[in-house]
Amino acid sequence: MYLKFGQPDNSIIQLAYVVEDIEASILHYHKHMHVAPWQLRGPFTTTSAKYHGEIVALSLSIAHAFVGHTMIELIQQHDKTPSVYTDTIKERGYGFHHWGVSCPDYEALLKRLHDEGKAIAFEDKTAIGTRVAYVDYRADMGGFVEYIEMNSAAEARYTAMFTRALTWDQSELILRL
Repeated sequence: MYLKFGQPDNSIIQLAYVVEDIEASILHYHKHMHVAPWQLRGPFTTTSAKYHGEIVALSLSIAHAFVGHTMIELIQQHDKTPSVYTDTIKERGYGFHHWGVSCPDYEALLKRLHDEGKAIAFEDKTAIGTRVAYVDYRADMGGFVEYIEMNSAAEARYTAMFTRALTWDQSELILRL
């Protein structure tokens, strides 16, 4: 099955990068790779995030843009609170962080990961209530995998961003949410 924004469900829908300065990064992605338009949220503080099972309050800004049917995500953590983002920055600096994979049956995924002995390194809920879980595959694949609960609200949000990219009139590079 294909999602309304064109990617197969239960597959990679997003490539994500940790960045030092999100607005400078947006300008760089636009200037050098023509990625636009961007939707920027933040800074905001997480209220339901868990890092290795412990609740953490992270100060983040997150930006999204579509390139074809694939979403690019930029993440800036504004504080030094331990997280999957600071782990990557400490280990190898800024740059690639994770693949986002759509997950049509989130509960079944969590059970499968548990049965396979895979630990959830980070979990949270998005602004629209979609659940996400990160598994650390850095040793095997060079990054985390973020499993994104693909419910109707998430699909509608991503489809709206995709449609905005298709119809972008180049008047507003950054839509601040």
